Amino acid sequence: MAQQPTKTTEADQLILSIRFKSTPENSAKFKIVLTDLFDTISHEKNFVSANLHEAIGNPGEFLVYEIWNDNIEHFMNVQMKSPYAVDFEKVLEELNVERSPAAYEIIGQWTKK
Repeated sequence: MAQQPTKTTEADQLILSIRFKSTPENSAKFKIVLTDLFDTISHEKNFVSANLHEAIGNPGEFLVYEIWNDNIEHFMNVQMKSPYAVDFEKVLEELNVERSPAAYEIIGQWTKK
C-alpha cells in the first residue's frame, strides 16, 4: 500500500526573518534584486509566503519575513543550494550587503477577535 502524504500543519512551518543592510549607493539596485528573487522563490513547491519591508526613514535597510512548509535541514541542504540562491549569495558580496538571518518555528498563533 502506498504511503499517504502527510498533511502539513502550521506547526511544521519554517519561519525565516532576515535583515539586510545595503550601502546607500546600492540600495535601489538591491531592492530590485530582492523583489526579483521573491518573484522566483514564489514558484517553489514548499514556499508559502513572504513579506518584504523597508525601514521607515532608513532606505537600504530591509526586513524579509518568509514562511515555508519545510524544516531547517532540508531548507539549508536544498533551497539554499539552488542556482538562484547561489547567485543571490554572489550579489550580496558584490553589493556589499550585510545580512542577519534567523529561523523560527511556530509555537502559537493569534488572530483578531
